[in-house]
Amino acid sequence: MNNEHAFWQALVFTFIIFIIGFIFGFFLEVFRGDKMESVLLNSEINLLDEQLRASTGDYFNISCNEIEEGLFNFADKIYYESIKLEKYERSERFSETLFLIHKRYDLLRMMLWGETIKAKKDCKSDFHTVVYLYEYETEDIDKQSKQAFFSRLLFDLKTKNPDKVLLIPIAVNTELDSVNL
Repeated sequence: MNNEHAFWQALVFTFIIFIIGFIFGFFLEVFRGDKMESVLLNSEINLLDEQLRASTGDYFNISCNEIEEGLFNFADKIYYESIKLEKYERSERFSETLFLIHKRYDLLRMMLWGETIKAKKDCKSDFHTVVYLYEYETEDIDKQSKQAFFSRLLFDLKTKNPDKVLLIPIAVNTELDSVNL
């Protein structure tokens, strides 16, 4: 009789812990969903802001120093937001949403690359643009290690020369026509 009583207590206790874990997991996923929605909206705002910023230089008389400073500020903003995105990518819960956001950031980087080409022609700027093309979420271990090595190498180059090097990493396998061109 005592063993049967212990079994039922353990079963009820296990069931209660399972329900609490399930509810906690549900609220955690809702919280992450809200965070992803915020990241997605911020990505849309950045895309529109970049489009407007690119066309503003054509309409107004903006100095080359301001254009160059704007390019570096925009590149830094994209970089720091993509670091936040990588933190969410590790959870793998919202893989399709994260992939779409990643594609948006690659579009922003392509726009930035185009702006740097234009700024270098128009302003004769002396900064260097380093475009790093890589494969997004590759399964090949050799490619992953090579990409990690070059990513760190280029990041070190950028941190040693923050005002002279504009680093633009772009994933080449996101099925974006502008990147494929």
